[in-house]
Amino acid sequence: RMDQAKWLSDSHVLQCQLTQPIPSFGRAVFDASAGQPLRFYLQSVSSAMSQGQAMLQSEAPTWNPALATVNLGSVKVIKGDTPVNLDASLADQLLNELYLGKSPHFVRGGNYSAARSEEPLVDAEQARKMDVPTIKVGLSSVHFRAAYSQYLQCLEQLMPVGFEQLSRSRVYFDADKWQLSVKTMDWLNTIVRYVQADTEVKQLYVDGYTDDLRSGSYNSQLSKKRAEAVAAYLVEKGISAEQVTTRFHGERFPVATNKTAEGRSTNRRVTIRLDKLGAAISQR
Repeated sequence: RMDQAKWLSDSHVLQCQLTQPIPSFGRAVFDASAGQPLRFYLQSVSSAMSQGQAMLQSEAPTWNPALATVNLGSVKVIKGDTPVNLDASLADQLLNELYLGKSPHFVRGGNYSAARSEEPLVDAEQARKMDVPTIKVGLSSVHFRAAYSQYLQCLEQLMPVGFEQLSRSRVYFDADKWQLSVKTMDWLNTIVRYVQADTEVKQLYVDGYTDDLRSGSYNSQLSKKRAEAVAAYLVEKGISAEQVTTRFHGERFPVATNKTAEGRSTNRRVTIRLDKLGAAISQR
């Protein structure tokens, strides 16, 4: 009902969510997480919708019948507490429909129904004629725009990369050098910002490597200087020194051939691994 309709905006540097509670069903969620595409899902506490194909339409509101009802096709309903999951393209389309004041809804046979066709229902009237009990899960556009404005503000400060992109990364060095380039410092700044926002990150492992053009003792010291330069920068920018473990390996563990200039440039690296478990696992 209009008096029940509300939208909640949850803002964080790592995640922006726009949520509508759905009485007697669960909630609808638009989720934009750092480094991930937008997604939409229905979360159900009752598993009311049967598995198969649901019809998705966007209805014109009763107070503005001039808007056309749009058929957005069929979507898959799966078993579990998130029966409907939509990709970024369709999620964006739903946001646009809500912004226009329309009401997207999903229609599917209920789990109490004896008829559980895998085919999508054409519309609720068809279901009535077939005597098939249905579940209609709808989103209301009432109070949407105010929450949507807060959601857009959250997107402006959302980190462009997330744990998946940052958890195992590399920075590279010129031959015989350990000084940090501007590009490297920019990437390390991103790591610092992420770690400061994600309290689940417990440890950072910084490992230094070289190519094999020089002696073993020289390469060992050079890889040590590279790892320490990266670790010192992270600590300088605010990461706790206790969180950073520094290791160096010289020319060992190449990830490319040392017989070509391109391969050697790939091996002249420092890897940074973010660990949420605190387990010391080497990264190459």
